[in-house]
Amino acid sequence: MAINIQTRENMNARSMLAPESTGIAGLTLRPISLGSMELLRQVNNPLATGDTEVEIDSHTLAEFIWIHAAPLDEIMETVYDYPSQVGKKVTLFCMNISPTDISKVAASLAGDRAAVIAASARPLNEGNESPNAPTHP
Repeated sequence: MAINIQTRENMNARSMLAPESTGIAGLTLRPISLGSMELLRQVNNPLATGDTEVEIDSHTLAEFIWIHAAPLDEIMETVYDYPSQVGKKVTLFCMNISPTDISKVAASLAGDRAAVIAASARPLNEGNESPNAPTHP
């Protein structure tokens, strides 16, 4: 299975307003959306923050791919109803993804992280400023 991620960076810029799906080499990879960010947070995936200091291991990438490519009904049921089964579902879904495909996904994460950072917000501790200030300068 090969994953072509060339168009995902362009789609991520639009994904916060109107998420759409794209067919990529046998998988449908959904772009980053607020919903997918929430799912990443629910499974404690470090890519949910857009932090550039996060070490990306194979488990982190497998969860990311599963959340963006597996059927949404399966993801929602597993994450919210059977959270102890997330690891099993992720592993089964990613069994046919090669190291080359993983490298392609990892290379595309710079654009994905930029989309996450752009959509992330953190509460401010002081005064009258908006609690939705971007987390990056």
